[in-house]
Amino acid sequence: MNKLLLCTILLCALTAFPSCGNKNKVVAGAPAVASKPFKPDMRFESIDSLVDCMIDGMYNETPDEFVQHYENRAAAIKSYWYLNHKGEDNSQMDETVCRDLEALADSLSGGSTYDMVLCGSIERAISRYLTAMEYCLNYKGNTLYQNEMRDWLLLEKELGSFYGELAYLANWGGSIARVIASGTLADLSKARQEDFSELYIDGYFSSSDMTIAEARANLIQELADAKSLDDEMADELYDGEAFREMLKEMRADADKVVVLLDRWLASRAKLCEAQGIPESHTAHFIDRLSANIMQLIEG
Repeated sequence: MNKLLLCTILLCALTAFPSCGNKNKVVAGAPAVASKPFKPDMRFESIDSLVDCMIDGMYNETPDEFVQHYENRAAAIKSYWYLNHKGEDNSQMDETVCRDLEALADSLSGGSTYDMVLCGSIERAISRYLTAMEYCLNYKGNTLYQNEMRDWLLLEKELGSFYGELAYLANWGGSIARVIASGTLADLSKARQEDFSELYIDGYFSSSDMTIAEARANLIQELADAKSLDDEMADELYDGEAFREMLKEMRADADKVVVLLDRWLASRAKLCEAQGIPESHTAHFIDRLSANIMQLIEG
C-alpha cells in the first residue's frame, strides 16, 4: 500500500470518529455552521438610551429576575459597545462601557437636583450590573449561592425602601432629600458589589473587629434609633400629615428589615461555612449597612 493511500485512509478515519473530549463534535459530512455576525440594537447607540435601560427596574425579587435583568442589560451594553467602540478588544467591553457610564455620572454630580439624582442612579446601576455579572458568570448554578442571593435581594429591596424614607424624613421639604436618597441607594449597591466580588477572591476578605452578632446588634440599634424620630415635629412642618404617614411606613419597613436580615444571615452562614469564608467579612458588610443609617439620621 503506498503512502498516499495510507494517509487518505487515516484521514477519513479521524474525521469519521471525532474525539470524545471535544464538546463541539462535528459529524463527518455535516455542513459547517458559520456563526452569525452580531447585529447591534440601534436603540442603544446613544449613551442616554443605554442609561434609560440600565436604571429601569433595578429591584429584582428573585435570582431568576436578577439573571434576566443582567442578560437584558448585557445585550444593551454589547450593542452600545459595538456601535461606539467597534474594533476594541471584546474582552474589555464591560470595563469600557462602565467607564463611559462613570464618566457621564461624574459630569452630572455637580449639576441640578435632577442631574445629581440621575448620577446616583447611574452609579447604582453600574454596581448592580457588575454584581449580577459576577453571579451569573460564576455562581448562579450553585444552590448555596442561589439561596444567599435570593435572601439578599429581598433584604436589599426592603433596605432600599427604608433608606429612601429615612432620607426624606431627615430632610423634609428640601430637594436635597432626593439627592441623598439616590446617593444612599448607590452606596448600598456599591457595598454589595464589593462584598460579593471580594467574597470570592481567593485569599482576600474584608475584615472587622466585630463578630457577626455584634454587627447585627449595631444595625438593629441603628434601626431603633431611626424609628424613634419624633413625630411631634410634624405639627411645625409643611404637609405634616404626609410626614407622619411616611414615618409610619419607615418604622414598619425597619421591622421588616430585621426579619429579612436574619433570613439572609442564615443562608449566608451556610454559604460561608461551606466556602471557608470568615465571619469578619460578613460583619464588615453589615457594619457598612449600619453606617448608612447613622449618616442619614445625623444628616
